[in-house]
Amino acid sequence: MKLKKKNRGTLSDSYLRLSGVLLFVGLLITGTIMVSSAVATYTDTMKNTLLRNCQALTANIYDVFQDGEGFPEEEIKSLIRTAEIEYHYQVRMYDEKGVELYPGTDSGDDVRLLTPSIRSYLERDDYVEFGYYTEDAEQPQLCGVIRVYMESKSGEVTQYYVAALTDAGDVQEYTLMLTRNLIISLLIVMLVFMILFRIGAGKLDKQLAEIGRVTEKYAEGDFSEHVNLPEHATLYPFSCTLNRMAEYIEKNETTRRDFVANVSHELRTPMTTIGGFAEGILDGTIPEEQTQKYVRIIAEEIRRLRTLVNSMLNLSKFESGEMQLRITNVDIAKLLIKTVLMFEKRISDKHVEAEGLEDISLVVKADEDLMYQVLYNLIENAVKFVNEGGTISFSVREENDTAYIGIKNTGDGLAEDDLPKIFDRFYKTDTSRSKDKTGLGLGLSIARKIVHLHKGHIVVKSVQGEYTSFEVQLPVG
Repeated sequence: MKLKKKNRGTLSDSYLRLSGVLLFVGLLITGTIMVSSAVATYTDTMKNTLLRNCQALTANIYDVFQDGEGFPEEEIKSLIRTAEIEYHYQVRMYDEKGVELYPGTDSGDDVRLLTPSIRSYLERDDYVEFGYYTEDAEQPQLCGVIRVYMESKSGEVTQYYVAALTDAGDVQEYTLMLTRNLIISLLIVMLVFMILFRIGAGKLDKQLAEIGRVTEKYAEGDFSEHVNLPEHATLYPFSCTLNRMAEYIEKNETTRRDFVANVSHELRTPMTTIGGFAEGILDGTIPEEQTQKYVRIIAEEIRRLRTLVNSMLNLSKFESGEMQLRITNVDIAKLLIKTVLMFEKRISDKHVEAEGLEDISLVVKADEDLMYQVLYNLIENAVKFVNEGGTISFSVREENDTAYIGIKNTGDGLAEDDLPKIFDRFYKTDTSRSKDKTGLGLGLSIARKIVHLHKGHIVVKSVQGEYTSFEVQLPVG
């Protein structure tokens, strides 16, 4: 019974929620700071205006006081009433003892601006401003009190206090207006953000859905599917990487199957031979006088199996990095001649001419045993496939701190399709299968692994019907 998958939403939905919350919080904090700053600036402007107006009023009162005799009550009251009308303030005037002179103690107004604490503060400063709520006030109020010294014509100096009270409700309205605008702006920005995000996320969801569909195929072992996204897509580079990974895994899987098939094929033939001849000897099918002959065949097949197993173990060591190099100064020219001599009889039997071994000299730092195995495999390959009466050419040279060792044989050559596969394990061309009955198809693969272990390269070139050449390139040092 299949369990129904719980729908957890798309990746873009999660990012939309996260990004939306972060954007909202960020805008809210920024907006709050901006509103607070704007309100503070507006309040400071009102306070400065209050101070300037109070100073202008006291300057006018001072002028009137100097021009008159005694306390010019009517003139001062006229100035204060005019200021109240012009500035929309409530103005109070007190003498040095705190007695209210204007509008007077009998005005019936309980608002008293000159409190003992304010008077105490004004002993140190000539102006103080403060905001407060009176008990009966419905709106916030801003108050400023200024101390002024009046000098009469007689030179007598008297201290007075002028206090102004203004409605600060504009600050509250300004704050509400900014807050309202902030909320509206937040809603608009969030709406636009969600629309644009959804448009972009919709495209991303389609790309993710395509990738998810293909990766499910990969999970089922089907690597033939590929992610098809347009080049301008956001996830196009990722899809290319995913496709390359699938191709690599598919190639490895094919190689693994081929490896198992080839190993089975290589093992089956000698094992069948060994089993058949052994049974024939045991049950008497093979005459006793021929037993020695077939025992030698069994021994040869066992040696072939041992060679196969050793080659596979060495190849495994190369690929796992377990093979350690024993670096010494190796005379490549001397090693090459020594290896060619190992095939002297086979070269003579095929009437092959060996060229390029005269007056050669080259020394490199390498593992001598492994380099011998490289040369042996390449020369053996050349001897197998050189045509009757053909030529095997050798070349050795040093150029730009790189040693070049070339082995070229005339013959049928390789098809163009075979060149990329020639170093694959157990790979044999159709031609080689007909001519090489004993080869394992591991020699060239091992040779390349050894060369790569020496930080070098091995290059193959071939023209079908003419020649095949291998060139080993090694760093001299």
